Amino acid sequence: MQLSLKTVGGLCAALAAAAAFPFIRRDYHAFLKGGPSYAPQNVRGYIIVLVLALFRQEGTGLAIYDRLPEKRRWLPELPVREGPRPKTTSHIIQRQLDQNVEPEFGANVLKGSVIQRVQARHTDKTHLALSTFEYHAEAIFLRPSIPIDDPKNVPSHDTVRRTKREIAHMHDYHDFTLHLALAAQDGKQVVAKGWGQRHPLAGPGVPGPPTEWTFLYAPRNDEEVEVVEMIVEASVGYMTNGPSVDEGAHE
Repeated sequence: MQLSLKTVGGLCAALAAAAAFPFIRRDYHAFLKGGPSYAPQNVRGYIIVLVLALFRQEGTGLAIYDRLPEKRRWLPELPVREGPRPKTTSHIIQRQLDQNVEPEFGANVLKGSVIQRVQARHTDKTHLALSTFEYHAEAIFLRPSIPIDDPKNVPSHDTVRRTKREIAHMHDYHDFTLHLALAAQDGKQVVAKGWGQRHPLAGPGVPGPPTEWTFLYAPRNDEEVEVVEMIVEASVGYMTNGPSVDEGAHE
């Protein structure tokens, strides 16, 4: 019996679908395990994530930072993070898959405290509200009353506009990782020393957050909390046009 091309094509498609199903099933469950985000936790949300993943960029290269115009730094020298980078999700919804925070440490030291503690030191220029990127996270924002096109207040860089004034948030309802905006040279140091990586949709010409949008790994102990808070402070300094490290050195 001779099969038509249409029949052969249909059989090939069916076989390909059958072969791909176990991967898709595992991938979908990995998406659900990532917890709440801007994409609904259902098939519709998974399809959104798959489409956006077509624009995924690498996250640890350093050359990209030297092409950005901002050359000031708000971070002092950081120590190198101990151990290898944690594994992260393959999705554009960034989450950490290993080196997890101890539940007691997360509940008693991290939850509802890191972002709030830093923001409390900058109430004149910032406020707290739900993240526009992660609808379940409380985030630090630049106050609406501060003009973003006046160089006396905030540089008219694209970063503030593209994050809709959001500065930083922690996923303290899930894995205690963070997202925040960092000046180019600060982001370069954070990535180089193993504290984080860029968002997979962050980069020139990509329909996502700005290149400066950075994913920080969850702090595992008190010493790492101190480093993470220093990085969040640098994010606030950059996004509010506070004094940079370089400016302080010349005072």
